[in-house]
Amino acid sequence: MDWAGIDEWIYRRLTELVDVLPMRFVKLVAHNYTDARVRKLYWRRLGLEMGEGTYANLGLTLLSDDYTPRVHIGNHVSIAANVTFVTMASANNGQEINTYPYVRDHLTKAADIVVEDEVWIGADVTILPGVHIGRCAVIGAGSVVTGDVEAYHIYAGVPARKIRDIRTGERVQ
Repeated sequence: MDWAGIDEWIYRRLTELVDVLPMRFVKLVAHNYTDARVRKLYWRRLGLEMGEGTYANLGLTLLSDDYTPRVHIGNHVSIAANVTFVTMASANNGQEINTYPYVRDHLTKAADIVVEDEVWIGADVTILPGVHIGRCAVIGAGSVVTGDVEAYHIYAGVPARKIRDIRTGERVQ
């Protein structure tokens, strides 16, 4: 068997076994396997749904409390390297910190994330619980998205702020 044959054999086995492999192996493949088509199948098992033509680079991370679908990504979305989706934020190993009402009511959050069609997410972006990113939005590299993102706009920074309308190129004040 030549290298192309071995590669095809591995691809077939990984696609056939996605629903029966242990979760530790599923995480390993989702995070590290070089073929984006295979990673996409494994991410779905971990609770991240991606539409047609959506591409996620290596380094994608999903921080969630379980494996129910919590991240819903539309069609033709481009996700650069090292993007993190956080669907559950809490001081999960804290004891005293979790007793304070402000922490419990304002800092602890669990919610789905929605990314509409044709969004472009730059490298090293973090998207927090409950965020909805509108169609054709662009998220600048290194941004932390804490709230909803309007369609057809560029957001960047920590926290991410609206900076430009992509349809007109005009800067937003």
